[in-house]
Amino acid sequence: MRATFFFSLIMLPIFLPAQSPWPRSKAGIYTQLSWQFIPEYSEIFVPEGSFQAMDRALSESTLEWYGEYGIGSRTTITGVLPVRFMKNGEFLNNFAVPETQQGSLSGVGNINVGIRHQFYNGSMPLTGSLRLGLPASKYDDPTGLRTGYDAFTIQPMLSTGKGYSNTYWFAYGGYGLRTNDYSDFLDFGVEGGLKVGPVWIILFSQWLQPLRNGNIQLPYRNRLTSLYVNNQGWLSIGLKTMVEFNRFWGATASFAGAASGQWVPQSPGIGAGVYFRWD
Repeated sequence: MRATFFFSLIMLPIFLPAQSPWPRSKAGIYTQLSWQFIPEYSEIFVPEGSFQAMDRALSESTLEWYGEYGIGSRTTITGVLPVRFMKNGEFLNNFAVPETQQGSLSGVGNINVGIRHQFYNGSMPLTGSLRLGLPASKYDDPTGLRTGYDAFTIQPMLSTGKGYSNTYWFAYGGYGLRTNDYSDFLDFGVEGGLKVGPVWIILFSQWLQPLRNGNIQLPYRNRLTSLYVNNQGWLSIGLKTMVEFNRFWGATASFAGAASGQWVPQSPGIGAGVYFRWD
């Protein structure tokens, strides 16, 4: 399969600390505001290992808030609020006539709330988490643009890892259940970081595999844009950095790529954000 770079807004949780096995301290706070951007793309990965052309170039952006609060020494609650901005551009002549209309759509995506609890706090902690994704039903049929999955997502997960003075790593795995006849999925990933002065350099990888047990019938134009459709999946690799200005404030930047995927865009993508923490 031809390897290429892509970044998909449904991948945003991999840029957040939600999978970490280390909880916030009691009454500890972490909050982050980030901007993710996908430049125009005109092809998407398909399951057969090739690419499918689109009738219009599509671009996506997301303004996202993420927060954590420690309700106990081992228990943390989390929340994600994304606002999506989608745009369908000029006709690309990949079809005899345009199948979708030019236009844009903005709206709230899939809001997520969750809880993370550390069962064991030894040298390699064991932590469980449970996340609930709420439906995002804003859809425009003439353009085929959609801001999120029209379904609830319930995702239990386990994670473990190890931290040192200037390095860390962790791994996680979980099962995602989606309602409304979307397919369920498996979600596995690893992350590791090295601190150089005030800068963390972090590598990560995620494998999300749909189980193909759902048969939702989505509109044709939605399937053409491939925005939040059924059976999306990927194997990704990426790089992110965190700069600590002081013990409270910092900034983040990220970039993701893929070796394979299905029903996700072929395009480079970047993200940047600022965070505040109080532990």
